[in-house]
Amino acid sequence: MKAFFATMAAMTLLAAVPAAAQRPDRDVEKPVVRSFHWFDFVAANDIRAACVPGGRSRLRLIYNALWEEQVRAYEIFLQPDGTAGMNIGVLEGQGNVTTGITNMLISTPSDIFAPWSMKGGQRLLNAAETRDLVGLLEESRAFGPPRDGMRLPDNDFWWAVASCRNGVWGFQAYHYPTDGFANVKFSARLFSWDAVPIPVNPPRKLEPAELRRDMNAPIHRARADRWMLVVGKDGLRPR
Repeated sequence: MKAFFATMAAMTLLAAVPAAAQRPDRDVEKPVVRSFHWFDFVAANDIRAACVPGGRSRLRLIYNALWEEQVRAYEIFLQPDGTAGMNIGVLEGQGNVTTGITNMLISTPSDIFAPWSMKGGQRLLNAAETRDLVGLLEESRAFGPPRDGMRLPDNDFWWAVASCRNGVWGFQAYHYPTDGFANVKFSARLFSWDAVPIPVNPPRKLEPAELRRDMNAPIHRARADRWMLVVGKDGLRPR
């Protein structure tokens, strides 16, 4: 086991070198890099920085279905002809640090991170599908402004939507089970296009997030890596 963790440390150092060369929308696929970039990814700082007139129109939707259970990310690139390309990424079992490790066979160095890597998929939306999705987003007020001060705990269900359309930046968030989550009109449509073979983790009634953060709680509930995002007037507040 000591040899395994020594290998993990070595692989971490090796993985950090090429990470800087990855595209901004790909820098959360591998767990080592994700630990440094996840909050910037949800805030869509890369999209916001590039959001200028004449620039690329794109959306990033994050469905946080309890960080330790499942997260789904949808990158949508709106095209001038009315179509859109959609990249789908799914994270699963972030809280199960040792699941499957002891029996895992490592054929290449990258295999060591496979249990925590993002599972991906793609889809091309035709013009009608794209119009339908944008219409549902508009009905959901997904282009902002968000409610200033909304808190998004890692161990709750919520959506975050970042957008740049025709050079205009927008941001919105929806936290379950608050009333705002009922405004989400687009989720069923996105899930129907999501071909990643991991079932969607639907919202369910839970005890308040604060109680599930109690470090004196039983070991199956206690976690040391809890985090909280806070929404500002036009995006996430800096951490």
